[in-house]
Amino acid sequence: MTAYSGPQRFFVEFDAAEACPFAFTDDPVVVLFFASWAYSAEFGGTHELAEAAQHLRRVHKLDLKPLLRYADRHVEGEADRRELERSWQPAADLATCARAIAHAWDDPDDRLAPIVEGYAHLAPRLLELAAMCDWAAAREARVRLSFDLEEPERRAARPR
Repeated sequence: MTAYSGPQRFFVEFDAAEACPFAFTDDPVVVLFFASWAYSAEFGGTHELAEAAQHLRRVHKLDLKPLLRYADRHVEGEADRRELERSWQPAADLATCARAIAHAWDDPDDRLAPIVEGYAHLAPRLLELAAMCDWAAAREARVRLSFDLEEPERRAARPR
C-alpha cells in the first residue's frame, strides 16, 4: 500500500500511544466533501451528495452522525479550541458508520446509483478510514476528524 502524499486537508488523529499503521492511498478530502454536504442536508443543502446522505439516512437507516463530527484545525480562539477538543469520539462508532456508507456506495440501490457513478472514489477512502478506526478501537483509542483548507504555504507560515 502506498500512502497518499499530496497536500493534506483532511486529518484523522487517534489518542493512541502508537502511530496508526494505516493510511489513505489517495486524497481523503472526498470524505470531508461528503461529510460537509451530508451536514448541509440537515439545513436544506441541495447538492447531489446532500441528497445521497438524506437517502442513506431515510432509506438505509444509516446513522451518519459519527462522520459529521469534525472540526476546523485552524484554531483562532477559545471557542475554536473547545470545538476541536469536542470532536474526539469513539473510533468504533466511526468505523461502523464509514463502513456502512461504503457498503451502500458499493452496492447502490436505483436511487443512489446515479450519484455513486460520479463519486466512486468515496467508498475506498471510507473503507480505509474504517480500517484506521478498527485499529484504534482495538486499542481503546478515540479518533478525531479535522480539516484545514488553507493553502499549505499559508498553513506553514501560521504562528502556532
